[in-house]
Amino acid sequence: MSRFFRRKKTDEKDDGTAEAKPVDAAEAESVEEEEAVDAADIVEESAAEEIPASRGDTIPYHSEIKERLMYMFNDSIIGAGIEGTDEFYIEFIAMGERFWIGKAPLGDIEIKTGAMTDQDAHVRIANDVVSALLSAANFSEFSKIYIQYYKSAEAGMFVKIEVRKPITDLNRRGYARVPIMKLLIGSAR
Repeated sequence: MSRFFRRKKTDEKDDGTAEAKPVDAAEAESVEEEEAVDAADIVEESAAEEIPASRGDTIPYHSEIKERLMYMFNDSIIGAGIEGTDEFYIEFIAMGERFWIGKAPLGDIEIKTGAMTDQDAHVRIANDVVSALLSAANFSEFSKIYIQYYKSAEAGMFVKIEVRKPITDLNRRGYARVPIMKLLIGSAR
């Protein structure tokens, strides 16, 4: 009922005791139509704004998983907080190649080819999953594919994670804060 009445403040009375004046039916309908049009416009505008936000930032094309991982570690959103980590070393086997990504104390993130002796975790990714991960358009899709094949491995389609140090130590060193590190190792918890 309150939408059919308009409040009108008089110039003399500014103390909040203004009287409500009834509005005729034609005026009430036009007010309702304006409100409905405005609400529809707002919903359309907000939906248009939310589509890119929900999709996430697009990851550029990479031909190798090493390039894609390094891009994500260096990205300001996906790798947010990486500069606050002490040190980390994650070894990967993908596409028949062994490589590791790591950061020395107070150092930069680097990628090296070959085996590593004292890594925090070892991640093995099947070739078909690597192809799917490379085709992911954004971090959200990348995460879904990674977790899907970690949780339900199939023949030739798997992600295997072997954490080689205690989880509490890894969390203290930053694995729980950085989105990409949380994805790579946090899935194994």
